[in-house]
Amino acid sequence: MTKLRVAVVQMSSSEDIDRNMAQVHALLADIDAVDLIAVPEVFLARGDASTYEHSAQPLNGAVVMDISRLARDKNAWILAGSIVELEQNTKYNTCLLFDQTGSIQARYRKIHLFEAQLENDHVVRETDYFSAGSDPVAAKMQGGWHAGMSICYDIRFPELYRYYSDMGVNVLFVPSDFTQRTGMDHWEILLRARAIENQCFVIAPNQCGINHMTGIASYGNSMAVGPWGEVLCRAGSDEMVLIVELDMDLIKSTRARIPVLKHRIVLS
Repeated sequence: MTKLRVAVVQMSSSEDIDRNMAQVHALLADIDAVDLIAVPEVFLARGDASTYEHSAQPLNGAVVMDISRLARDKNAWILAGSIVELEQNTKYNTCLLFDQTGSIQARYRKIHLFEAQLENDHVVRETDYFSAGSDPVAAKMQGGWHAGMSICYDIRFPELYRYYSDMGVNVLFVPSDFTQRTGMDHWEILLRARAIENQCFVIAPNQCGINHMTGIASYGNSMAVGPWGEVLCRAGSDEMVLIVELDMDLIKSTRARIPVLKHRIVLS
């Protein structure tokens, strides 16, 4: 399979777990015949420290089981952008990749935890409620597709994606809750840069709307980017699903045109 048909889901998640899961099902109700469904960071519950405390669950929790069933029902891989994973009283911002049988094929714990001073004196500091992961995670999918996993703020750290490139990855996942303020200036530039540098596809489902617990707006503009850096599809500011087809032949032609990866000098 040289092509991968992807549904990129843009959501405006609230602090209500049940509402958010119902919205996932509603957005995907008419979506069939896709190979991969990608939902954004904190799709399960978006809020404040108390929200993440309440929504934290182990990998055998109810929502994980629901996503597993959805993968089977849709006969598609699912990138569950992130849940709050609870392990021995420690909480991680964790991205899960399910295969079509509903089995978890990869678990990535967000390495770089967001910290920023935004407008209106908003301070975001993920270390207040999450512990950082330590390991990059790549996953092999069907048809020769090899994915590198990341979450949101990770996109600012190119060394992570170069590591994935060295592993032979051809698609990069960046599920996000990118803020409106930073997104206006940096979102598209960073996604396209990572695609161009590594001559890979980038799949980036983002949150939209306002986090009602913090008042911080998310940027929306979910995207898929091609290996030449071209924007293949882009959402607006509302909840929606984008359908995009990735073609591995495009990676081959891009790398043949400018063989950047062959010209790399590894500095010690």
